[in-house]
Amino acid sequence: MSTESSPSKFAELRCPKGGWFLPPHMRGQLTIGLGRLVNVDDLPKELKGCEMLIAVGDMVSCTLLDNGFTPNLIVFDLKTERRAYTPLAEKLAHHHEGIHVKVKNPAGHITAELMHELGAAMERDVPTKLQVEGEEDLAALACAAMAPLGTCLMYGLPGQGMALLRIDEDVAGQARTFIDAMEELN
Repeated sequence: MSTESSPSKFAELRCPKGGWFLPPHMRGQLTIGLGRLVNVDDLPKELKGCEMLIAVGDMVSCTLLDNGFTPNLIVFDLKTERRAYTPLAEKLAHHHEGIHVKVKNPAGHITAELMHELGAAMERDVPTKLQVEGEEDLAALACAAMAPLGTCLMYGLPGQGMALLRIDEDVAGQARTFIDAMEELN
């Protein structure tokens, strides 16, 4: 994947000191997802032309690595559907390229720390493995709001498979609007 892309949209998001919390009445809106399901066999065709590749979720990240794709950013928590998931840890231990960063992010939150590290990772010239202590459940939404145009964002939809979202102005705007509607934590 090329790392020469437009700058991230991090500067356009005003992040509250404590980040955001997804209130219960908004949770159903996330089950729709902005991306479309992609079959593993179609990955070479689907990921062609991506300026940057971001993987959110352990199984998605594992699948991409198993199929020869090295994301510029991997966001993971060593769990799948809130159960321990070790295959990705083993793969990442042998995947020495780039840097490894840890952040804290509770379930249902997008913390300022997560936002900062996502923004920094999108500006780096080397791959980043971003390990979330807590839950990376909303990291795909944050990535969609911040990623450079032309980025391919892969994330898991529980019980459905892998979703692909190509970042353009419309997608980034929808993600920012959703985040803006969440509860701010100061």
